[in-house]
Amino acid sequence: MSNRPAKILLYLAFIANIFVFGSSWMFNKMVLQEGVSPIWGAAMRQSIAALAFLIAFLIKRPKLNLTKQHIKLIVIYGVFMMSLGHIFSFYGQKHIDSGLASIIFSFFPLAVILISAMLIPQKEPLTLRKIMGTLLGFAGIVLLFYTQNMLDAGTAQLLGIAFVLMSVFVNSIPNVIIKRDGLKLDPLILNTGGMLIASILLLPTAFIVEGAPTFELTKQLIFAELYLGVICSAAGFFLYFWLMRYISVFKLALTAYITPLVAVFLGYIFYNEILSLNHYIGMLLIFAGIFITEFKKTGKFKIKN
Repeated sequence: MSNRPAKILLYLAFIANIFVFGSSWMFNKMVLQEGVSPIWGAAMRQSIAALAFLIAFLIKRPKLNLTKQHIKLIVIYGVFMMSLGHIFSFYGQKHIDSGLASIIFSFFPLAVILISAMLIPQKEPLTLRKIMGTLLGFAGIVLLFYTQNMLDAGTAQLLGIAFVLMSVFVNSIPNVIIKRDGLKLDPLILNTGGMLIASILLLPTAFIVEGAPTFELTKQLIFAELYLGVICSAAGFFLYFWLMRYISVFKLALTAYITPLVAVFLGYIFYNEILSLNHYIGMLLIFAGIFITEFKKTGKFKIKN
């Protein structure tokens, strides 16, 4: 008898995942506006997430049948996606609005295509459809750079866009490698190990690079970091990997379209962030690129049996 969850539960989890990842950009901004430096912001977020995953690990106690390849994957995941990826995101959001940062990060599916073509060309070769979609996405990114506000602001906002774009590619590398070599690795083990590695790396790095923390632990900061660590990093990634078991990859990829809309809406409501026409056109170009690369004639939005 199938243990597949009810469709309504899957849809609720899908919607929750979109809101969690979409809202993370606003809470990143909140942390920075409370006076927290970028690496300290990332370090606190991942340390809280590591603690949450460690508690879940101790409760569930999964079997540790780890190979050398699995350990390598966990290290890559912790170093690239959970450490460098979040450092770059926080540095980027120091200079740009949360809505714009989320739009840039929507290039992620296209970055995965490029990295896949380099690391697993046999499984994920570059096709004409993928090339066209990626070029459209790049055009959208270029348009985000080329706005009058950006040119008037000088290098600060351009640097912010560049940092978030670096986060996109740094995040895509472990995704492709895990897809290639880690299909049998328990997501709970992967995330617990990755978050622990990230916290071990980020905390001393924050001390060395940014010095001892000088920010005040306000109620708003504590709430923001707890939300980022427990809800966005821990629950968000748990939901993502859980959904991956039951719905098509194509349907899961739709989050790339919707999470920026959530981030833009929350940024406008809470921080009065207003995007220019070029930003919206750039977002549409990126979305069009994702659609072209992901769309298949046989691809229907069906839940897996």
